[in-house]
Amino acid sequence: MTRTSFGKTQPDASLEAMQGGLGEPIYQSQRIFRSLMDAMACPGTIKPVATDARPPFPMFPLTAAVLATMADADTPVWLDGTMKDNGALKDWLTFHVGAPLADEPDVATFAVLSGKRDMPPLESFAKGLQDYPDRSATLLIQVERLGNKPDWSLSGPGIKDTQLLTVSQLSPLFVAQWQENHKLFPRGVDVVFIAPDAIVCLPRTTAITLGHPASSDKQDH
Repeated sequence: MTRTSFGKTQPDASLEAMQGGLGEPIYQSQRIFRSLMDAMACPGTIKPVATDARPPFPMFPLTAAVLATMADADTPVWLDGTMKDNGALKDWLTFHVGAPLADEPDVATFAVLSGKRDMPPLESFAKGLQDYPDRSATLLIQVERLGNKPDWSLSGPGIKDTQLLTVSQLSPLFVAQWQENHKLFPRGVDVVFIAPDAIVCLPRTTAITLGHPASSDKQDH
């Protein structure tokens, strides 16, 4: 179906929303789910992940693929910045993911954030209850690059000694906010950093120390 504007035929918005979903969705979702579980079990480990999803800008294809894998009709999704006002993106998510869009961050099961300076504080999101810590949010934070330079030293369950990590284009307030989030355990949010071609998981059990501890002999990779 098309509509006409100034004598030109344009694609109907509903048809545009139907395009760009996961190719072979069952196989691709299973593969992405395994990558996410492996990354959550090994915090700070960079996991390359490929997808053919094509959501509207500014959502990364890989972010859209993670949502299509993890979210459903019972998991509200909150979008920050320009994403929340992007009608084409919201239509795409409604068609391909089927999750309701949350108006407020504290009711979301998943939230998609730009990692830049103006990202909302972590305390804005659901942190779960002491008896039900699973009632918390998972934040999908889009970043420019992921690497293993010694900007951060991670420690905690799933990490032998320390794991080095650098996250490019991230709010300078994140580390202080994460340290407060870590203190809330078993409550707190979990984070998935998403670069254009890879993910890193940061469960609430993981501690961040700035820099590379002098006592560690772990090498960059």
